[in-house]
Amino acid sequence: MDEIVGQRHLLSKGRPLRRFLKSGKCPSFVLYGPPGTGKTTYLNLLEKRLSGEVFHLSASTVSASDLRKIVSRSMQMVRYGKKIYLLLDEIHALKRNDQRMFLEPLERGALVLAATTTEPPSRYIIPPLLSRMRIYRFSKLSEDEIVEILKKKSNLDVETLRAIAISSDGDARKALSILEGIEKGEDLEKSEIFTMKEHYDLISALIKSIRGSDPDASIYYLSRLLELGEDPRFIARRLVILASEDIGLADSNALLVAVAGAQAVEIVGMPEAQINLAHVVLHLALAPKSNSAYLALKRAKEVSREPSQTPKHLKNIPNSGYKYPHDFGGYADQRYLPDGIEGPFYIPNERDKKSWRE
Repeated sequence: MDEIVGQRHLLSKGRPLRRFLKSGKCPSFVLYGPPGTGKTTYLNLLEKRLSGEVFHLSASTVSASDLRKIVSRSMQMVRYGKKIYLLLDEIHALKRNDQRMFLEPLERGALVLAATTTEPPSRYIIPPLLSRMRIYRFSKLSEDEIVEILKKKSNLDVETLRAIAISSDGDARKALSILEGIEKGEDLEKSEIFTMKEHYDLISALIKSIRGSDPDASIYYLSRLLELGEDPRFIARRLVILASEDIGLADSNALLVAVAGAQAVEIVGMPEAQINLAHVVLHLALAPKSNSAYLALKRAKEVSREPSQTPKHLKNIPNSGYKYPHDFGGYADQRYLPDGIEGPFYIPNERDKKSWRE
């Protein structure tokens, strides 16, 4: 379990998906997220831990009649106090009318359905079924997480692994497929990997030039990336991240500009969207810089991995002693952090915009 990369919000100690593995029991749920983020890997682990009869199938290949046989068996076994677990990948591939077969056995506790999907559950799973399931969202893997996975499989240099990670766009399965092709003896000079490495070097140079407040270098590296055919959406995503990581509270409008640029890329498309990207790059390069938001999150994450007890007066409990700030002129002197947790996590940068309290 500890070797799974990513999804710490669900798999860390005390988190729900980890508890299911530890107990060997789980409720009905759906894992929703992009491809190659570990959803099926988790079901494979869960399959080995569940105490009961387990079927692990894919909705894209199994027939509706076979699923009905499992449902029928679950209704028979519940008479003996037993339940059946159905682990179903790609539940979005199952017709909406066929999904109704699960309603009665789930309601009677005869069946536990654990499913995965890359599509929005609210659009591809019927409401009566979705209301009986919990939704856990898997996030796209970061470049660092993809590199961590690749390091376990290969001795290639880190820059090459980083280039593969960028190309995979958060999909570990895709990254491993690229790696497999390279290690099977493909001619590296003719493969796309060197192009990926060049793109990685250029995006790194772009980010560092913006961080260093050099508008000329920033626009130069943007131009190089565009000339090489880099996906403008990838560039836009990196600029949105930079707007908070490196500019942050020194100019919060930078995030609005970056997000607007990303939206413009989707609305306008290439080649005109290049102008939007140039606008964003120059705005970010010229903006004052502060990484206080990034550092605050980093400090908080170091202590927030372990569960803590929320103060009673902050819970949704009547007459708990909570002071409503608006009754005290907008600020109430009371403790908000749990006992045993001490800041500061946010340490203002001298370039941060002043808050009303200051």
